[in-house]
Amino acid sequence: MHDVSPVTIRGSSDLDVSAQDRAKTTYKARLRQEENMILRWAQLWRMITLSATGKTLFPYARYIRALDLGDLEELLGDSKFKDRVSDMFFDGELDAYKVQTAGFKKGQMRLDAISTSNTLGDIITASTPMLEELSGKLENDALLRWIPRLPRLRLLNLWNGGALVNAGPLLRQKCHAFKTLSLWGWDHPEADTKFADFLNEITPQTLESLEIFSYIDIGAESLLALSCHRESLTELKLGHVNGTAMLSLNLLAGCTNLITLQITDGTNRFVDLKKDHNDVFLETIEWLRSCKRLRSVTIRDIRGGQHLMTPVLLQNDIHLVTLELKGYVMADAQGFHQAIANQPSLQELHLQGDTDEAGDGVAVLVESLCQLTNLTDLRLQDISDYFTDEVIGRLARSLAKLEGWWTSGWGVTDTIWRDVARLKSLKRLDMAALSRFTVIGILDFISRLGPGNKGLVLAVMMADVDCDMTEEEQNLIKETIAAQVDGRFEFQLQRDPDVSDGLEADQKVIAAHKCYAMTATTALTAQNTQGVSDIHYVPAAFVAKQIDMCIDDMGVDIVKIERGLTPENPQVMVATSGSQLLPNSAITNLRQNLLPLTTILTPNIPEAKLLLTNAGISFPEVDSIASIIHICSLLQPLGPKHVLVKGGHVPFTSELHPAQTATERYFVIDVLYSGAGNEVIVFKTEYCKSGNTHGTGCSLASAIASELALGWEMAGAVERACRYVERGIRTAGNLGKGSGPINHFHALEVRDNGDEDGDGVRSSLRREIWRG
Repeated sequence: MHDVSPVTIRGSSDLDVSAQDRAKTTYKARLRQEENMILRWAQLWRMITLSATGKTLFPYARYIRALDLGDLEELLGDSKFKDRVSDMFFDGELDAYKVQTAGFKKGQMRLDAISTSNTLGDIITASTPMLEELSGKLENDALLRWIPRLPRLRLLNLWNGGALVNAGPLLRQKCHAFKTLSLWGWDHPEADTKFADFLNEITPQTLESLEIFSYIDIGAESLLALSCHRESLTELKLGHVNGTAMLSLNLLAGCTNLITLQITDGTNRFVDLKKDHNDVFLETIEWLRSCKRLRSVTIRDIRGGQHLMTPVLLQNDIHLVTLELKGYVMADAQGFHQAIANQPSLQELHLQGDTDEAGDGVAVLVESLCQLTNLTDLRLQDISDYFTDEVIGRLARSLAKLEGWWTSGWGVTDTIWRDVARLKSLKRLDMAALSRFTVIGILDFISRLGPGNKGLVLAVMMADVDCDMTEEEQNLIKETIAAQVDGRFEFQLQRDPDVSDGLEADQKVIAAHKCYAMTATTALTAQNTQGVSDIHYVPAAFVAKQIDMCIDDMGVDIVKIERGLTPENPQVMVATSGSQLLPNSAITNLRQNLLPLTTILTPNIPEAKLLLTNAGISFPEVDSIASIIHICSLLQPLGPKHVLVKGGHVPFTSELHPAQTATERYFVIDVLYSGAGNEVIVFKTEYCKSGNTHGTGCSLASAIASELALGWEMAGAVERACRYVERGIRTAGNLGKGSGPINHFHALEVRDNGDEDGDGVRSSLRREIWRG
């Protein structure tokens, strides 16, 4: 279903409109195009639903094999699903299946997208005997009704694991083909026990694939229960593993038939198995060494992950094809780097960790890499920061099969191009090195490319500011690579010295998250650490031209706009220092035209007051967490899908009351609100007395945008972004005479005190579901 919808949560809102056509259409015309696409999307789901009730000539529902109710929920929750679209969809008998919930104004009702999608799911699944795959935000009792209807069901992709409670026996009785389960989260005190029950209740030795994308409260019981599927389980992906589960990894000892394994530490690397839990560490190694069928291993952010993997790499009877290790310390990884050479079967290798300026660490790594002659994809992040022309040239000469290559480096010049041009299958080269390339050197490289390089994307992302290229020079390279191999060229300086402070912060944050920033400047500020003295607004026509040039050339995954100009992240109308950065007319324009298009709105308390006052809504007194949630509930009807109200301007006491004096400040409260019927998430962070909070709003919004681009769901993206900003404040240096900037690159610092975390700071943030 989701693969053929005109607009879906996985797709684009302008699938049928080319970049050239978008550039020619007006804003109103684009809105009409988007409304028409929403209309077609709604017609598709209406037709499917009616076919399930026998009201269509052809019984479409009977032939559905994959049903994504998350796509339907996204449609129903879309800001454009109203008026003629909504009336068309619920016309006739479908009006009876509309579920509404109380709005935020007296007598107001609004569509409950999740409940309505589940109600319609009841109707559809009654007529889908061939259904094999089911996805979405299912209510807790939905599966109990639907499973008996779905004898061919083999895959479940669920937003919340609560839907699995008591579903195990039914799956065992009715769905003999069931073998794949994906969960996005399960935040519940009994999640571990309930999930273990489910794994024990379904038919033993049938589960082949388990993937957990985000936070789930599993631990020893669940991991031990996986032994019931030790013979069948070939794919295990555990994201955001909590501390209890990290200390129970050894209980997976029976699951030795794995082909794909992925483990991501969700504790911010607080757990050090080797140092503090050596017995678990050694038993986990023995488990991994027993997995003789392993072909793909991903270890992310596990402290000492390189030590877990070294014995596995040295196993002559294990032949990996894909290896990813993220978040390790290069200075403590010489054995790991040497062991990599024992896996010549590797085709994809991704390494990211704290770099080692000393030559020995780089030399050992490079020596091993050069022996991996079957590599087709190589990503080296941070650990390659001190790669030179010689190193990059040697790798190019040794790894002839490379198709994708991401590397950093230091002082890289045109010298590398002759060797890189030998890579006859290269399709993408991301050069994140501090480089001094010339136009002539790049053009010469392009002239050497052949048919095997068709579609090559060449990205130069950290060019030295002294080696800037004019627009004409960049266009010449773009035209040449397009003509030679139908390729693309991307270019960015290490730092643009002429952008505003907020834009500088955005680019630093996005770069720190390993994302690529494209900018369109809407306003220039005269400011320093002591405040904002003047603002110059860029003409709207020129802003539009900047945006169109970026979109038409490279495309975008996430749009983040500050100074109140973003469909993805409108924010920063009032600076940390108290300056109002938007005139009232612009606030009205933002509220009326941009908020309805917004995915997440991230105002601080003064900004929330500005918006509500501008809308003619009384602003409540901030006297409790409940009052901040109330503010969120007043803001969300203005259009945004999610609202994150930041409480930095009103710190709370340890008893969770607004602090009246500086000594009472104990917590900073941020609230994520996603509409009535959805969980309200409260983020509590210990108050940090700091003079370095300049640009925190920009940084938080950019961090959220980056995490969303990297694939995190909203709550996970916000949590990770809050942790990022907190640690940035706690590790900041003292710059300027006023409110200094945060440390944007705290996770990338190289320290000489043995601190493997890179910043020496333990985050105090706690994420809680608000229960009133």
